[in-house]
Amino acid sequence: MQRHLALLATVTLLAAAGFWGLQQIPAPAHGKARQTAGAIPKNDPAHSNPAPLSPLPVTETLDNTSLAGTTVPADLVMDGDGQLIVNSGTRAILEYFLSLSGELPDEQIRQLIRQWAEENAGPRAASDLLALLDRYNAYRQRFASGDYAASSEADITDKLRQRQQLREGIFGADATALFADENRYDQFSLQRREILASDMSETEKKQAMQTLYASLPEQLAVQYRQQHALRHLQQTEQAIQETGGNSADRFAYHQQTFGDEAALRLQSLAQQRQQWQQRYQDYAAQRDRILAAGLPDKDKQQQLQQLRATLFEETEQRRVAALDRLEEPTRE
Repeated sequence: MQRHLALLATVTLLAAAGFWGLQQIPAPAHGKARQTAGAIPKNDPAHSNPAPLSPLPVTETLDNTSLAGTTVPADLVMDGDGQLIVNSGTRAILEYFLSLSGELPDEQIRQLIRQWAEENAGPRAASDLLALLDRYNAYRQRFASGDYAASSEADITDKLRQRQQLREGIFGADATALFADENRYDQFSLQRREILASDMSETEKKQAMQTLYASLPEQLAVQYRQQHALRHLQQTEQAIQETGGNSADRFAYHQQTFGDEAALRLQSLAQQRQQWQQRYQDYAAQRDRILAAGLPDKDKQQQLQQLRATLFEETEQRRVAALDRLEEPTRE
């Protein structure tokens, strides 16, 4: 059972990093719009009428979510007419609010985005942002349902091309600006692959890699180091534990590598995971007693359902049932 729990926790933690995608990490910002020139309006008639304002200020609503204590990671940029100019920061803003999916209803998230944009950039930019949100949600759905992730070094070039075609098909000319950071990271990944696969000597490869890393913008370099550290987080934490480290040592490593905010989130995640594992273990002990009682199958299933309903929320019960199915072979 512990093996399955550890596996589930690892998958949950590491999935956030992605393999080739670029995770947007919130940075301090005050969410005020900047104006420049050259925007193209993206108004969508389907959402030209703004929805009613949220009954609470945006900051107060966010304080009751997992985003409490954070700030919107970028500014909206507008031209002189108040029209939105799309850039990579615009995508970071959408991802910031969309991270509340599953925590808040989709319509409430949409209202939060509109309310925040109107307060910081005005109704015209807010309307443009909501139109972009619709296209971005369509992109996320298409991306999730398709095969755009590189499964090996051999197919990375083809997958990146397919990904670019998907973006251009949905966002048109805005695709380049919207995914600017990720495109730079993809190009970095391709160049890195070419260096490692070349017939250069180890010394030459090392020098070429150093030059490549130095060519990255500082923000991308930091994000790359953080993503690399996140992908190897489990091994690093295991090494800390094996050398006598404790939770304070793990927090210090998280803080140094990912920053204060991320370190606190990782600490909270670890505590939640530990609490969940304890709850599931308590449940599993009662479940095993029911299974060993020799009851008819119908009574057995009824008691198990009652036990899950007593100890877990409805959404948690599906997770418990899935874990039970994973454990069935080990109990036979």
